[in-house]
Amino acid sequence: MLDTRLKKLVTDGIVPGISYAIITPQRTKQHVIGRKQLTPKKVILEPDAVYDIASLTKVVATTTLVLQHIEAGNLQLSDKVCDFLPDFRYPEVTILQLLTHSSGLAKNIPAYTIASKEDVYRYCIATPQPNPAGTDVTYADANFLLLGYIVEQLGGDLETQVKRNILTPLALRHTGYHPDSPLSCVPTEDHPDRGVITGIVHDFKAWQMDGVAGHAGLFSNLPDLIHFTKALLHDGEPILSQESIANIAKNYTSKLNRSRGLGWDLVPSTDHFAIYHTGFTGTFIVIDLQQKTALIALTNRVHPNRDNAIFLKRRDEIVEQFMQDLGGKT
Repeated sequence: MLDTRLKKLVTDGIVPGISYAIITPQRTKQHVIGRKQLTPKKVILEPDAVYDIASLTKVVATTTLVLQHIEAGNLQLSDKVCDFLPDFRYPEVTILQLLTHSSGLAKNIPAYTIASKEDVYRYCIATPQPNPAGTDVTYADANFLLLGYIVEQLGGDLETQVKRNILTPLALRHTGYHPDSPLSCVPTEDHPDRGVITGIVHDFKAWQMDGVAGHAGLFSNLPDLIHFTKALLHDGEPILSQESIANIAKNYTSKLNRSRGLGWDLVPSTDHFAIYHTGFTGTFIVIDLQQKTALIALTNRVHPNRDNAIFLKRRDEIVEQFMQDLGGKT
């Protein structure tokens, strides 16, 4: 049933193509079906196709680095953001609240002009706080942009840290902020100003930051994300401790409007949570650490355009099916 739902994203014309993997303790099943692109010409999807994974950057890169800095004693969840970024205007906001999107910061600033890398930082500092910190979960890119800046305060260039501390230890050879073969990547949107975006980050703020940001910018493929996911499933080696892995799936916002772990969204199972995250371009991962199961799904649902609301409904149904079939939900 799960396989059927995934394949129907392509056969029903909701996405051009899909690369997905279903991981269980017994086996890892991979499928790649459909097309890599529809315009300017139709191209078949390859098994190791590289995607713009969008906000999966938040969990693959930024969350992992933050947890590594916590393990190293450079950072605590209770630390204040303004201790690292003195320009930040809300002294009560903590690292934990950025990780769980409970900082109170607004989802966006309408019509804010961003024309440079420096403007993105100014945007983060200018972002208003409609809700007091710790009272509401509102998913906002500013939270992870800020975490990216903090990680750079602690360890230098973000791209270098990601390569050194995540990609190299896991031998993720096709993952990074700047793809080795940009034109061979899976295209995203046919943009009115940028044309068919291929091998360059789709997200506007990350694009203004030369492709390297805490909230978006990574490219990856199915084999690499399988390696990353299995590292989390098998006690974190070699990138995180068992304690960090356990904390990822802990509900830090149990009294608020959404359940959030460290960096990851949480999906309830019968007696525990699975961890879950999505990317705007059409990517998502759900991992049940207790059952040792996972689903990785990579699509370019914004190709040729982002007017694709039905994908979001189907994605929710697929995650629910995963939880019923493989996530221990009764």
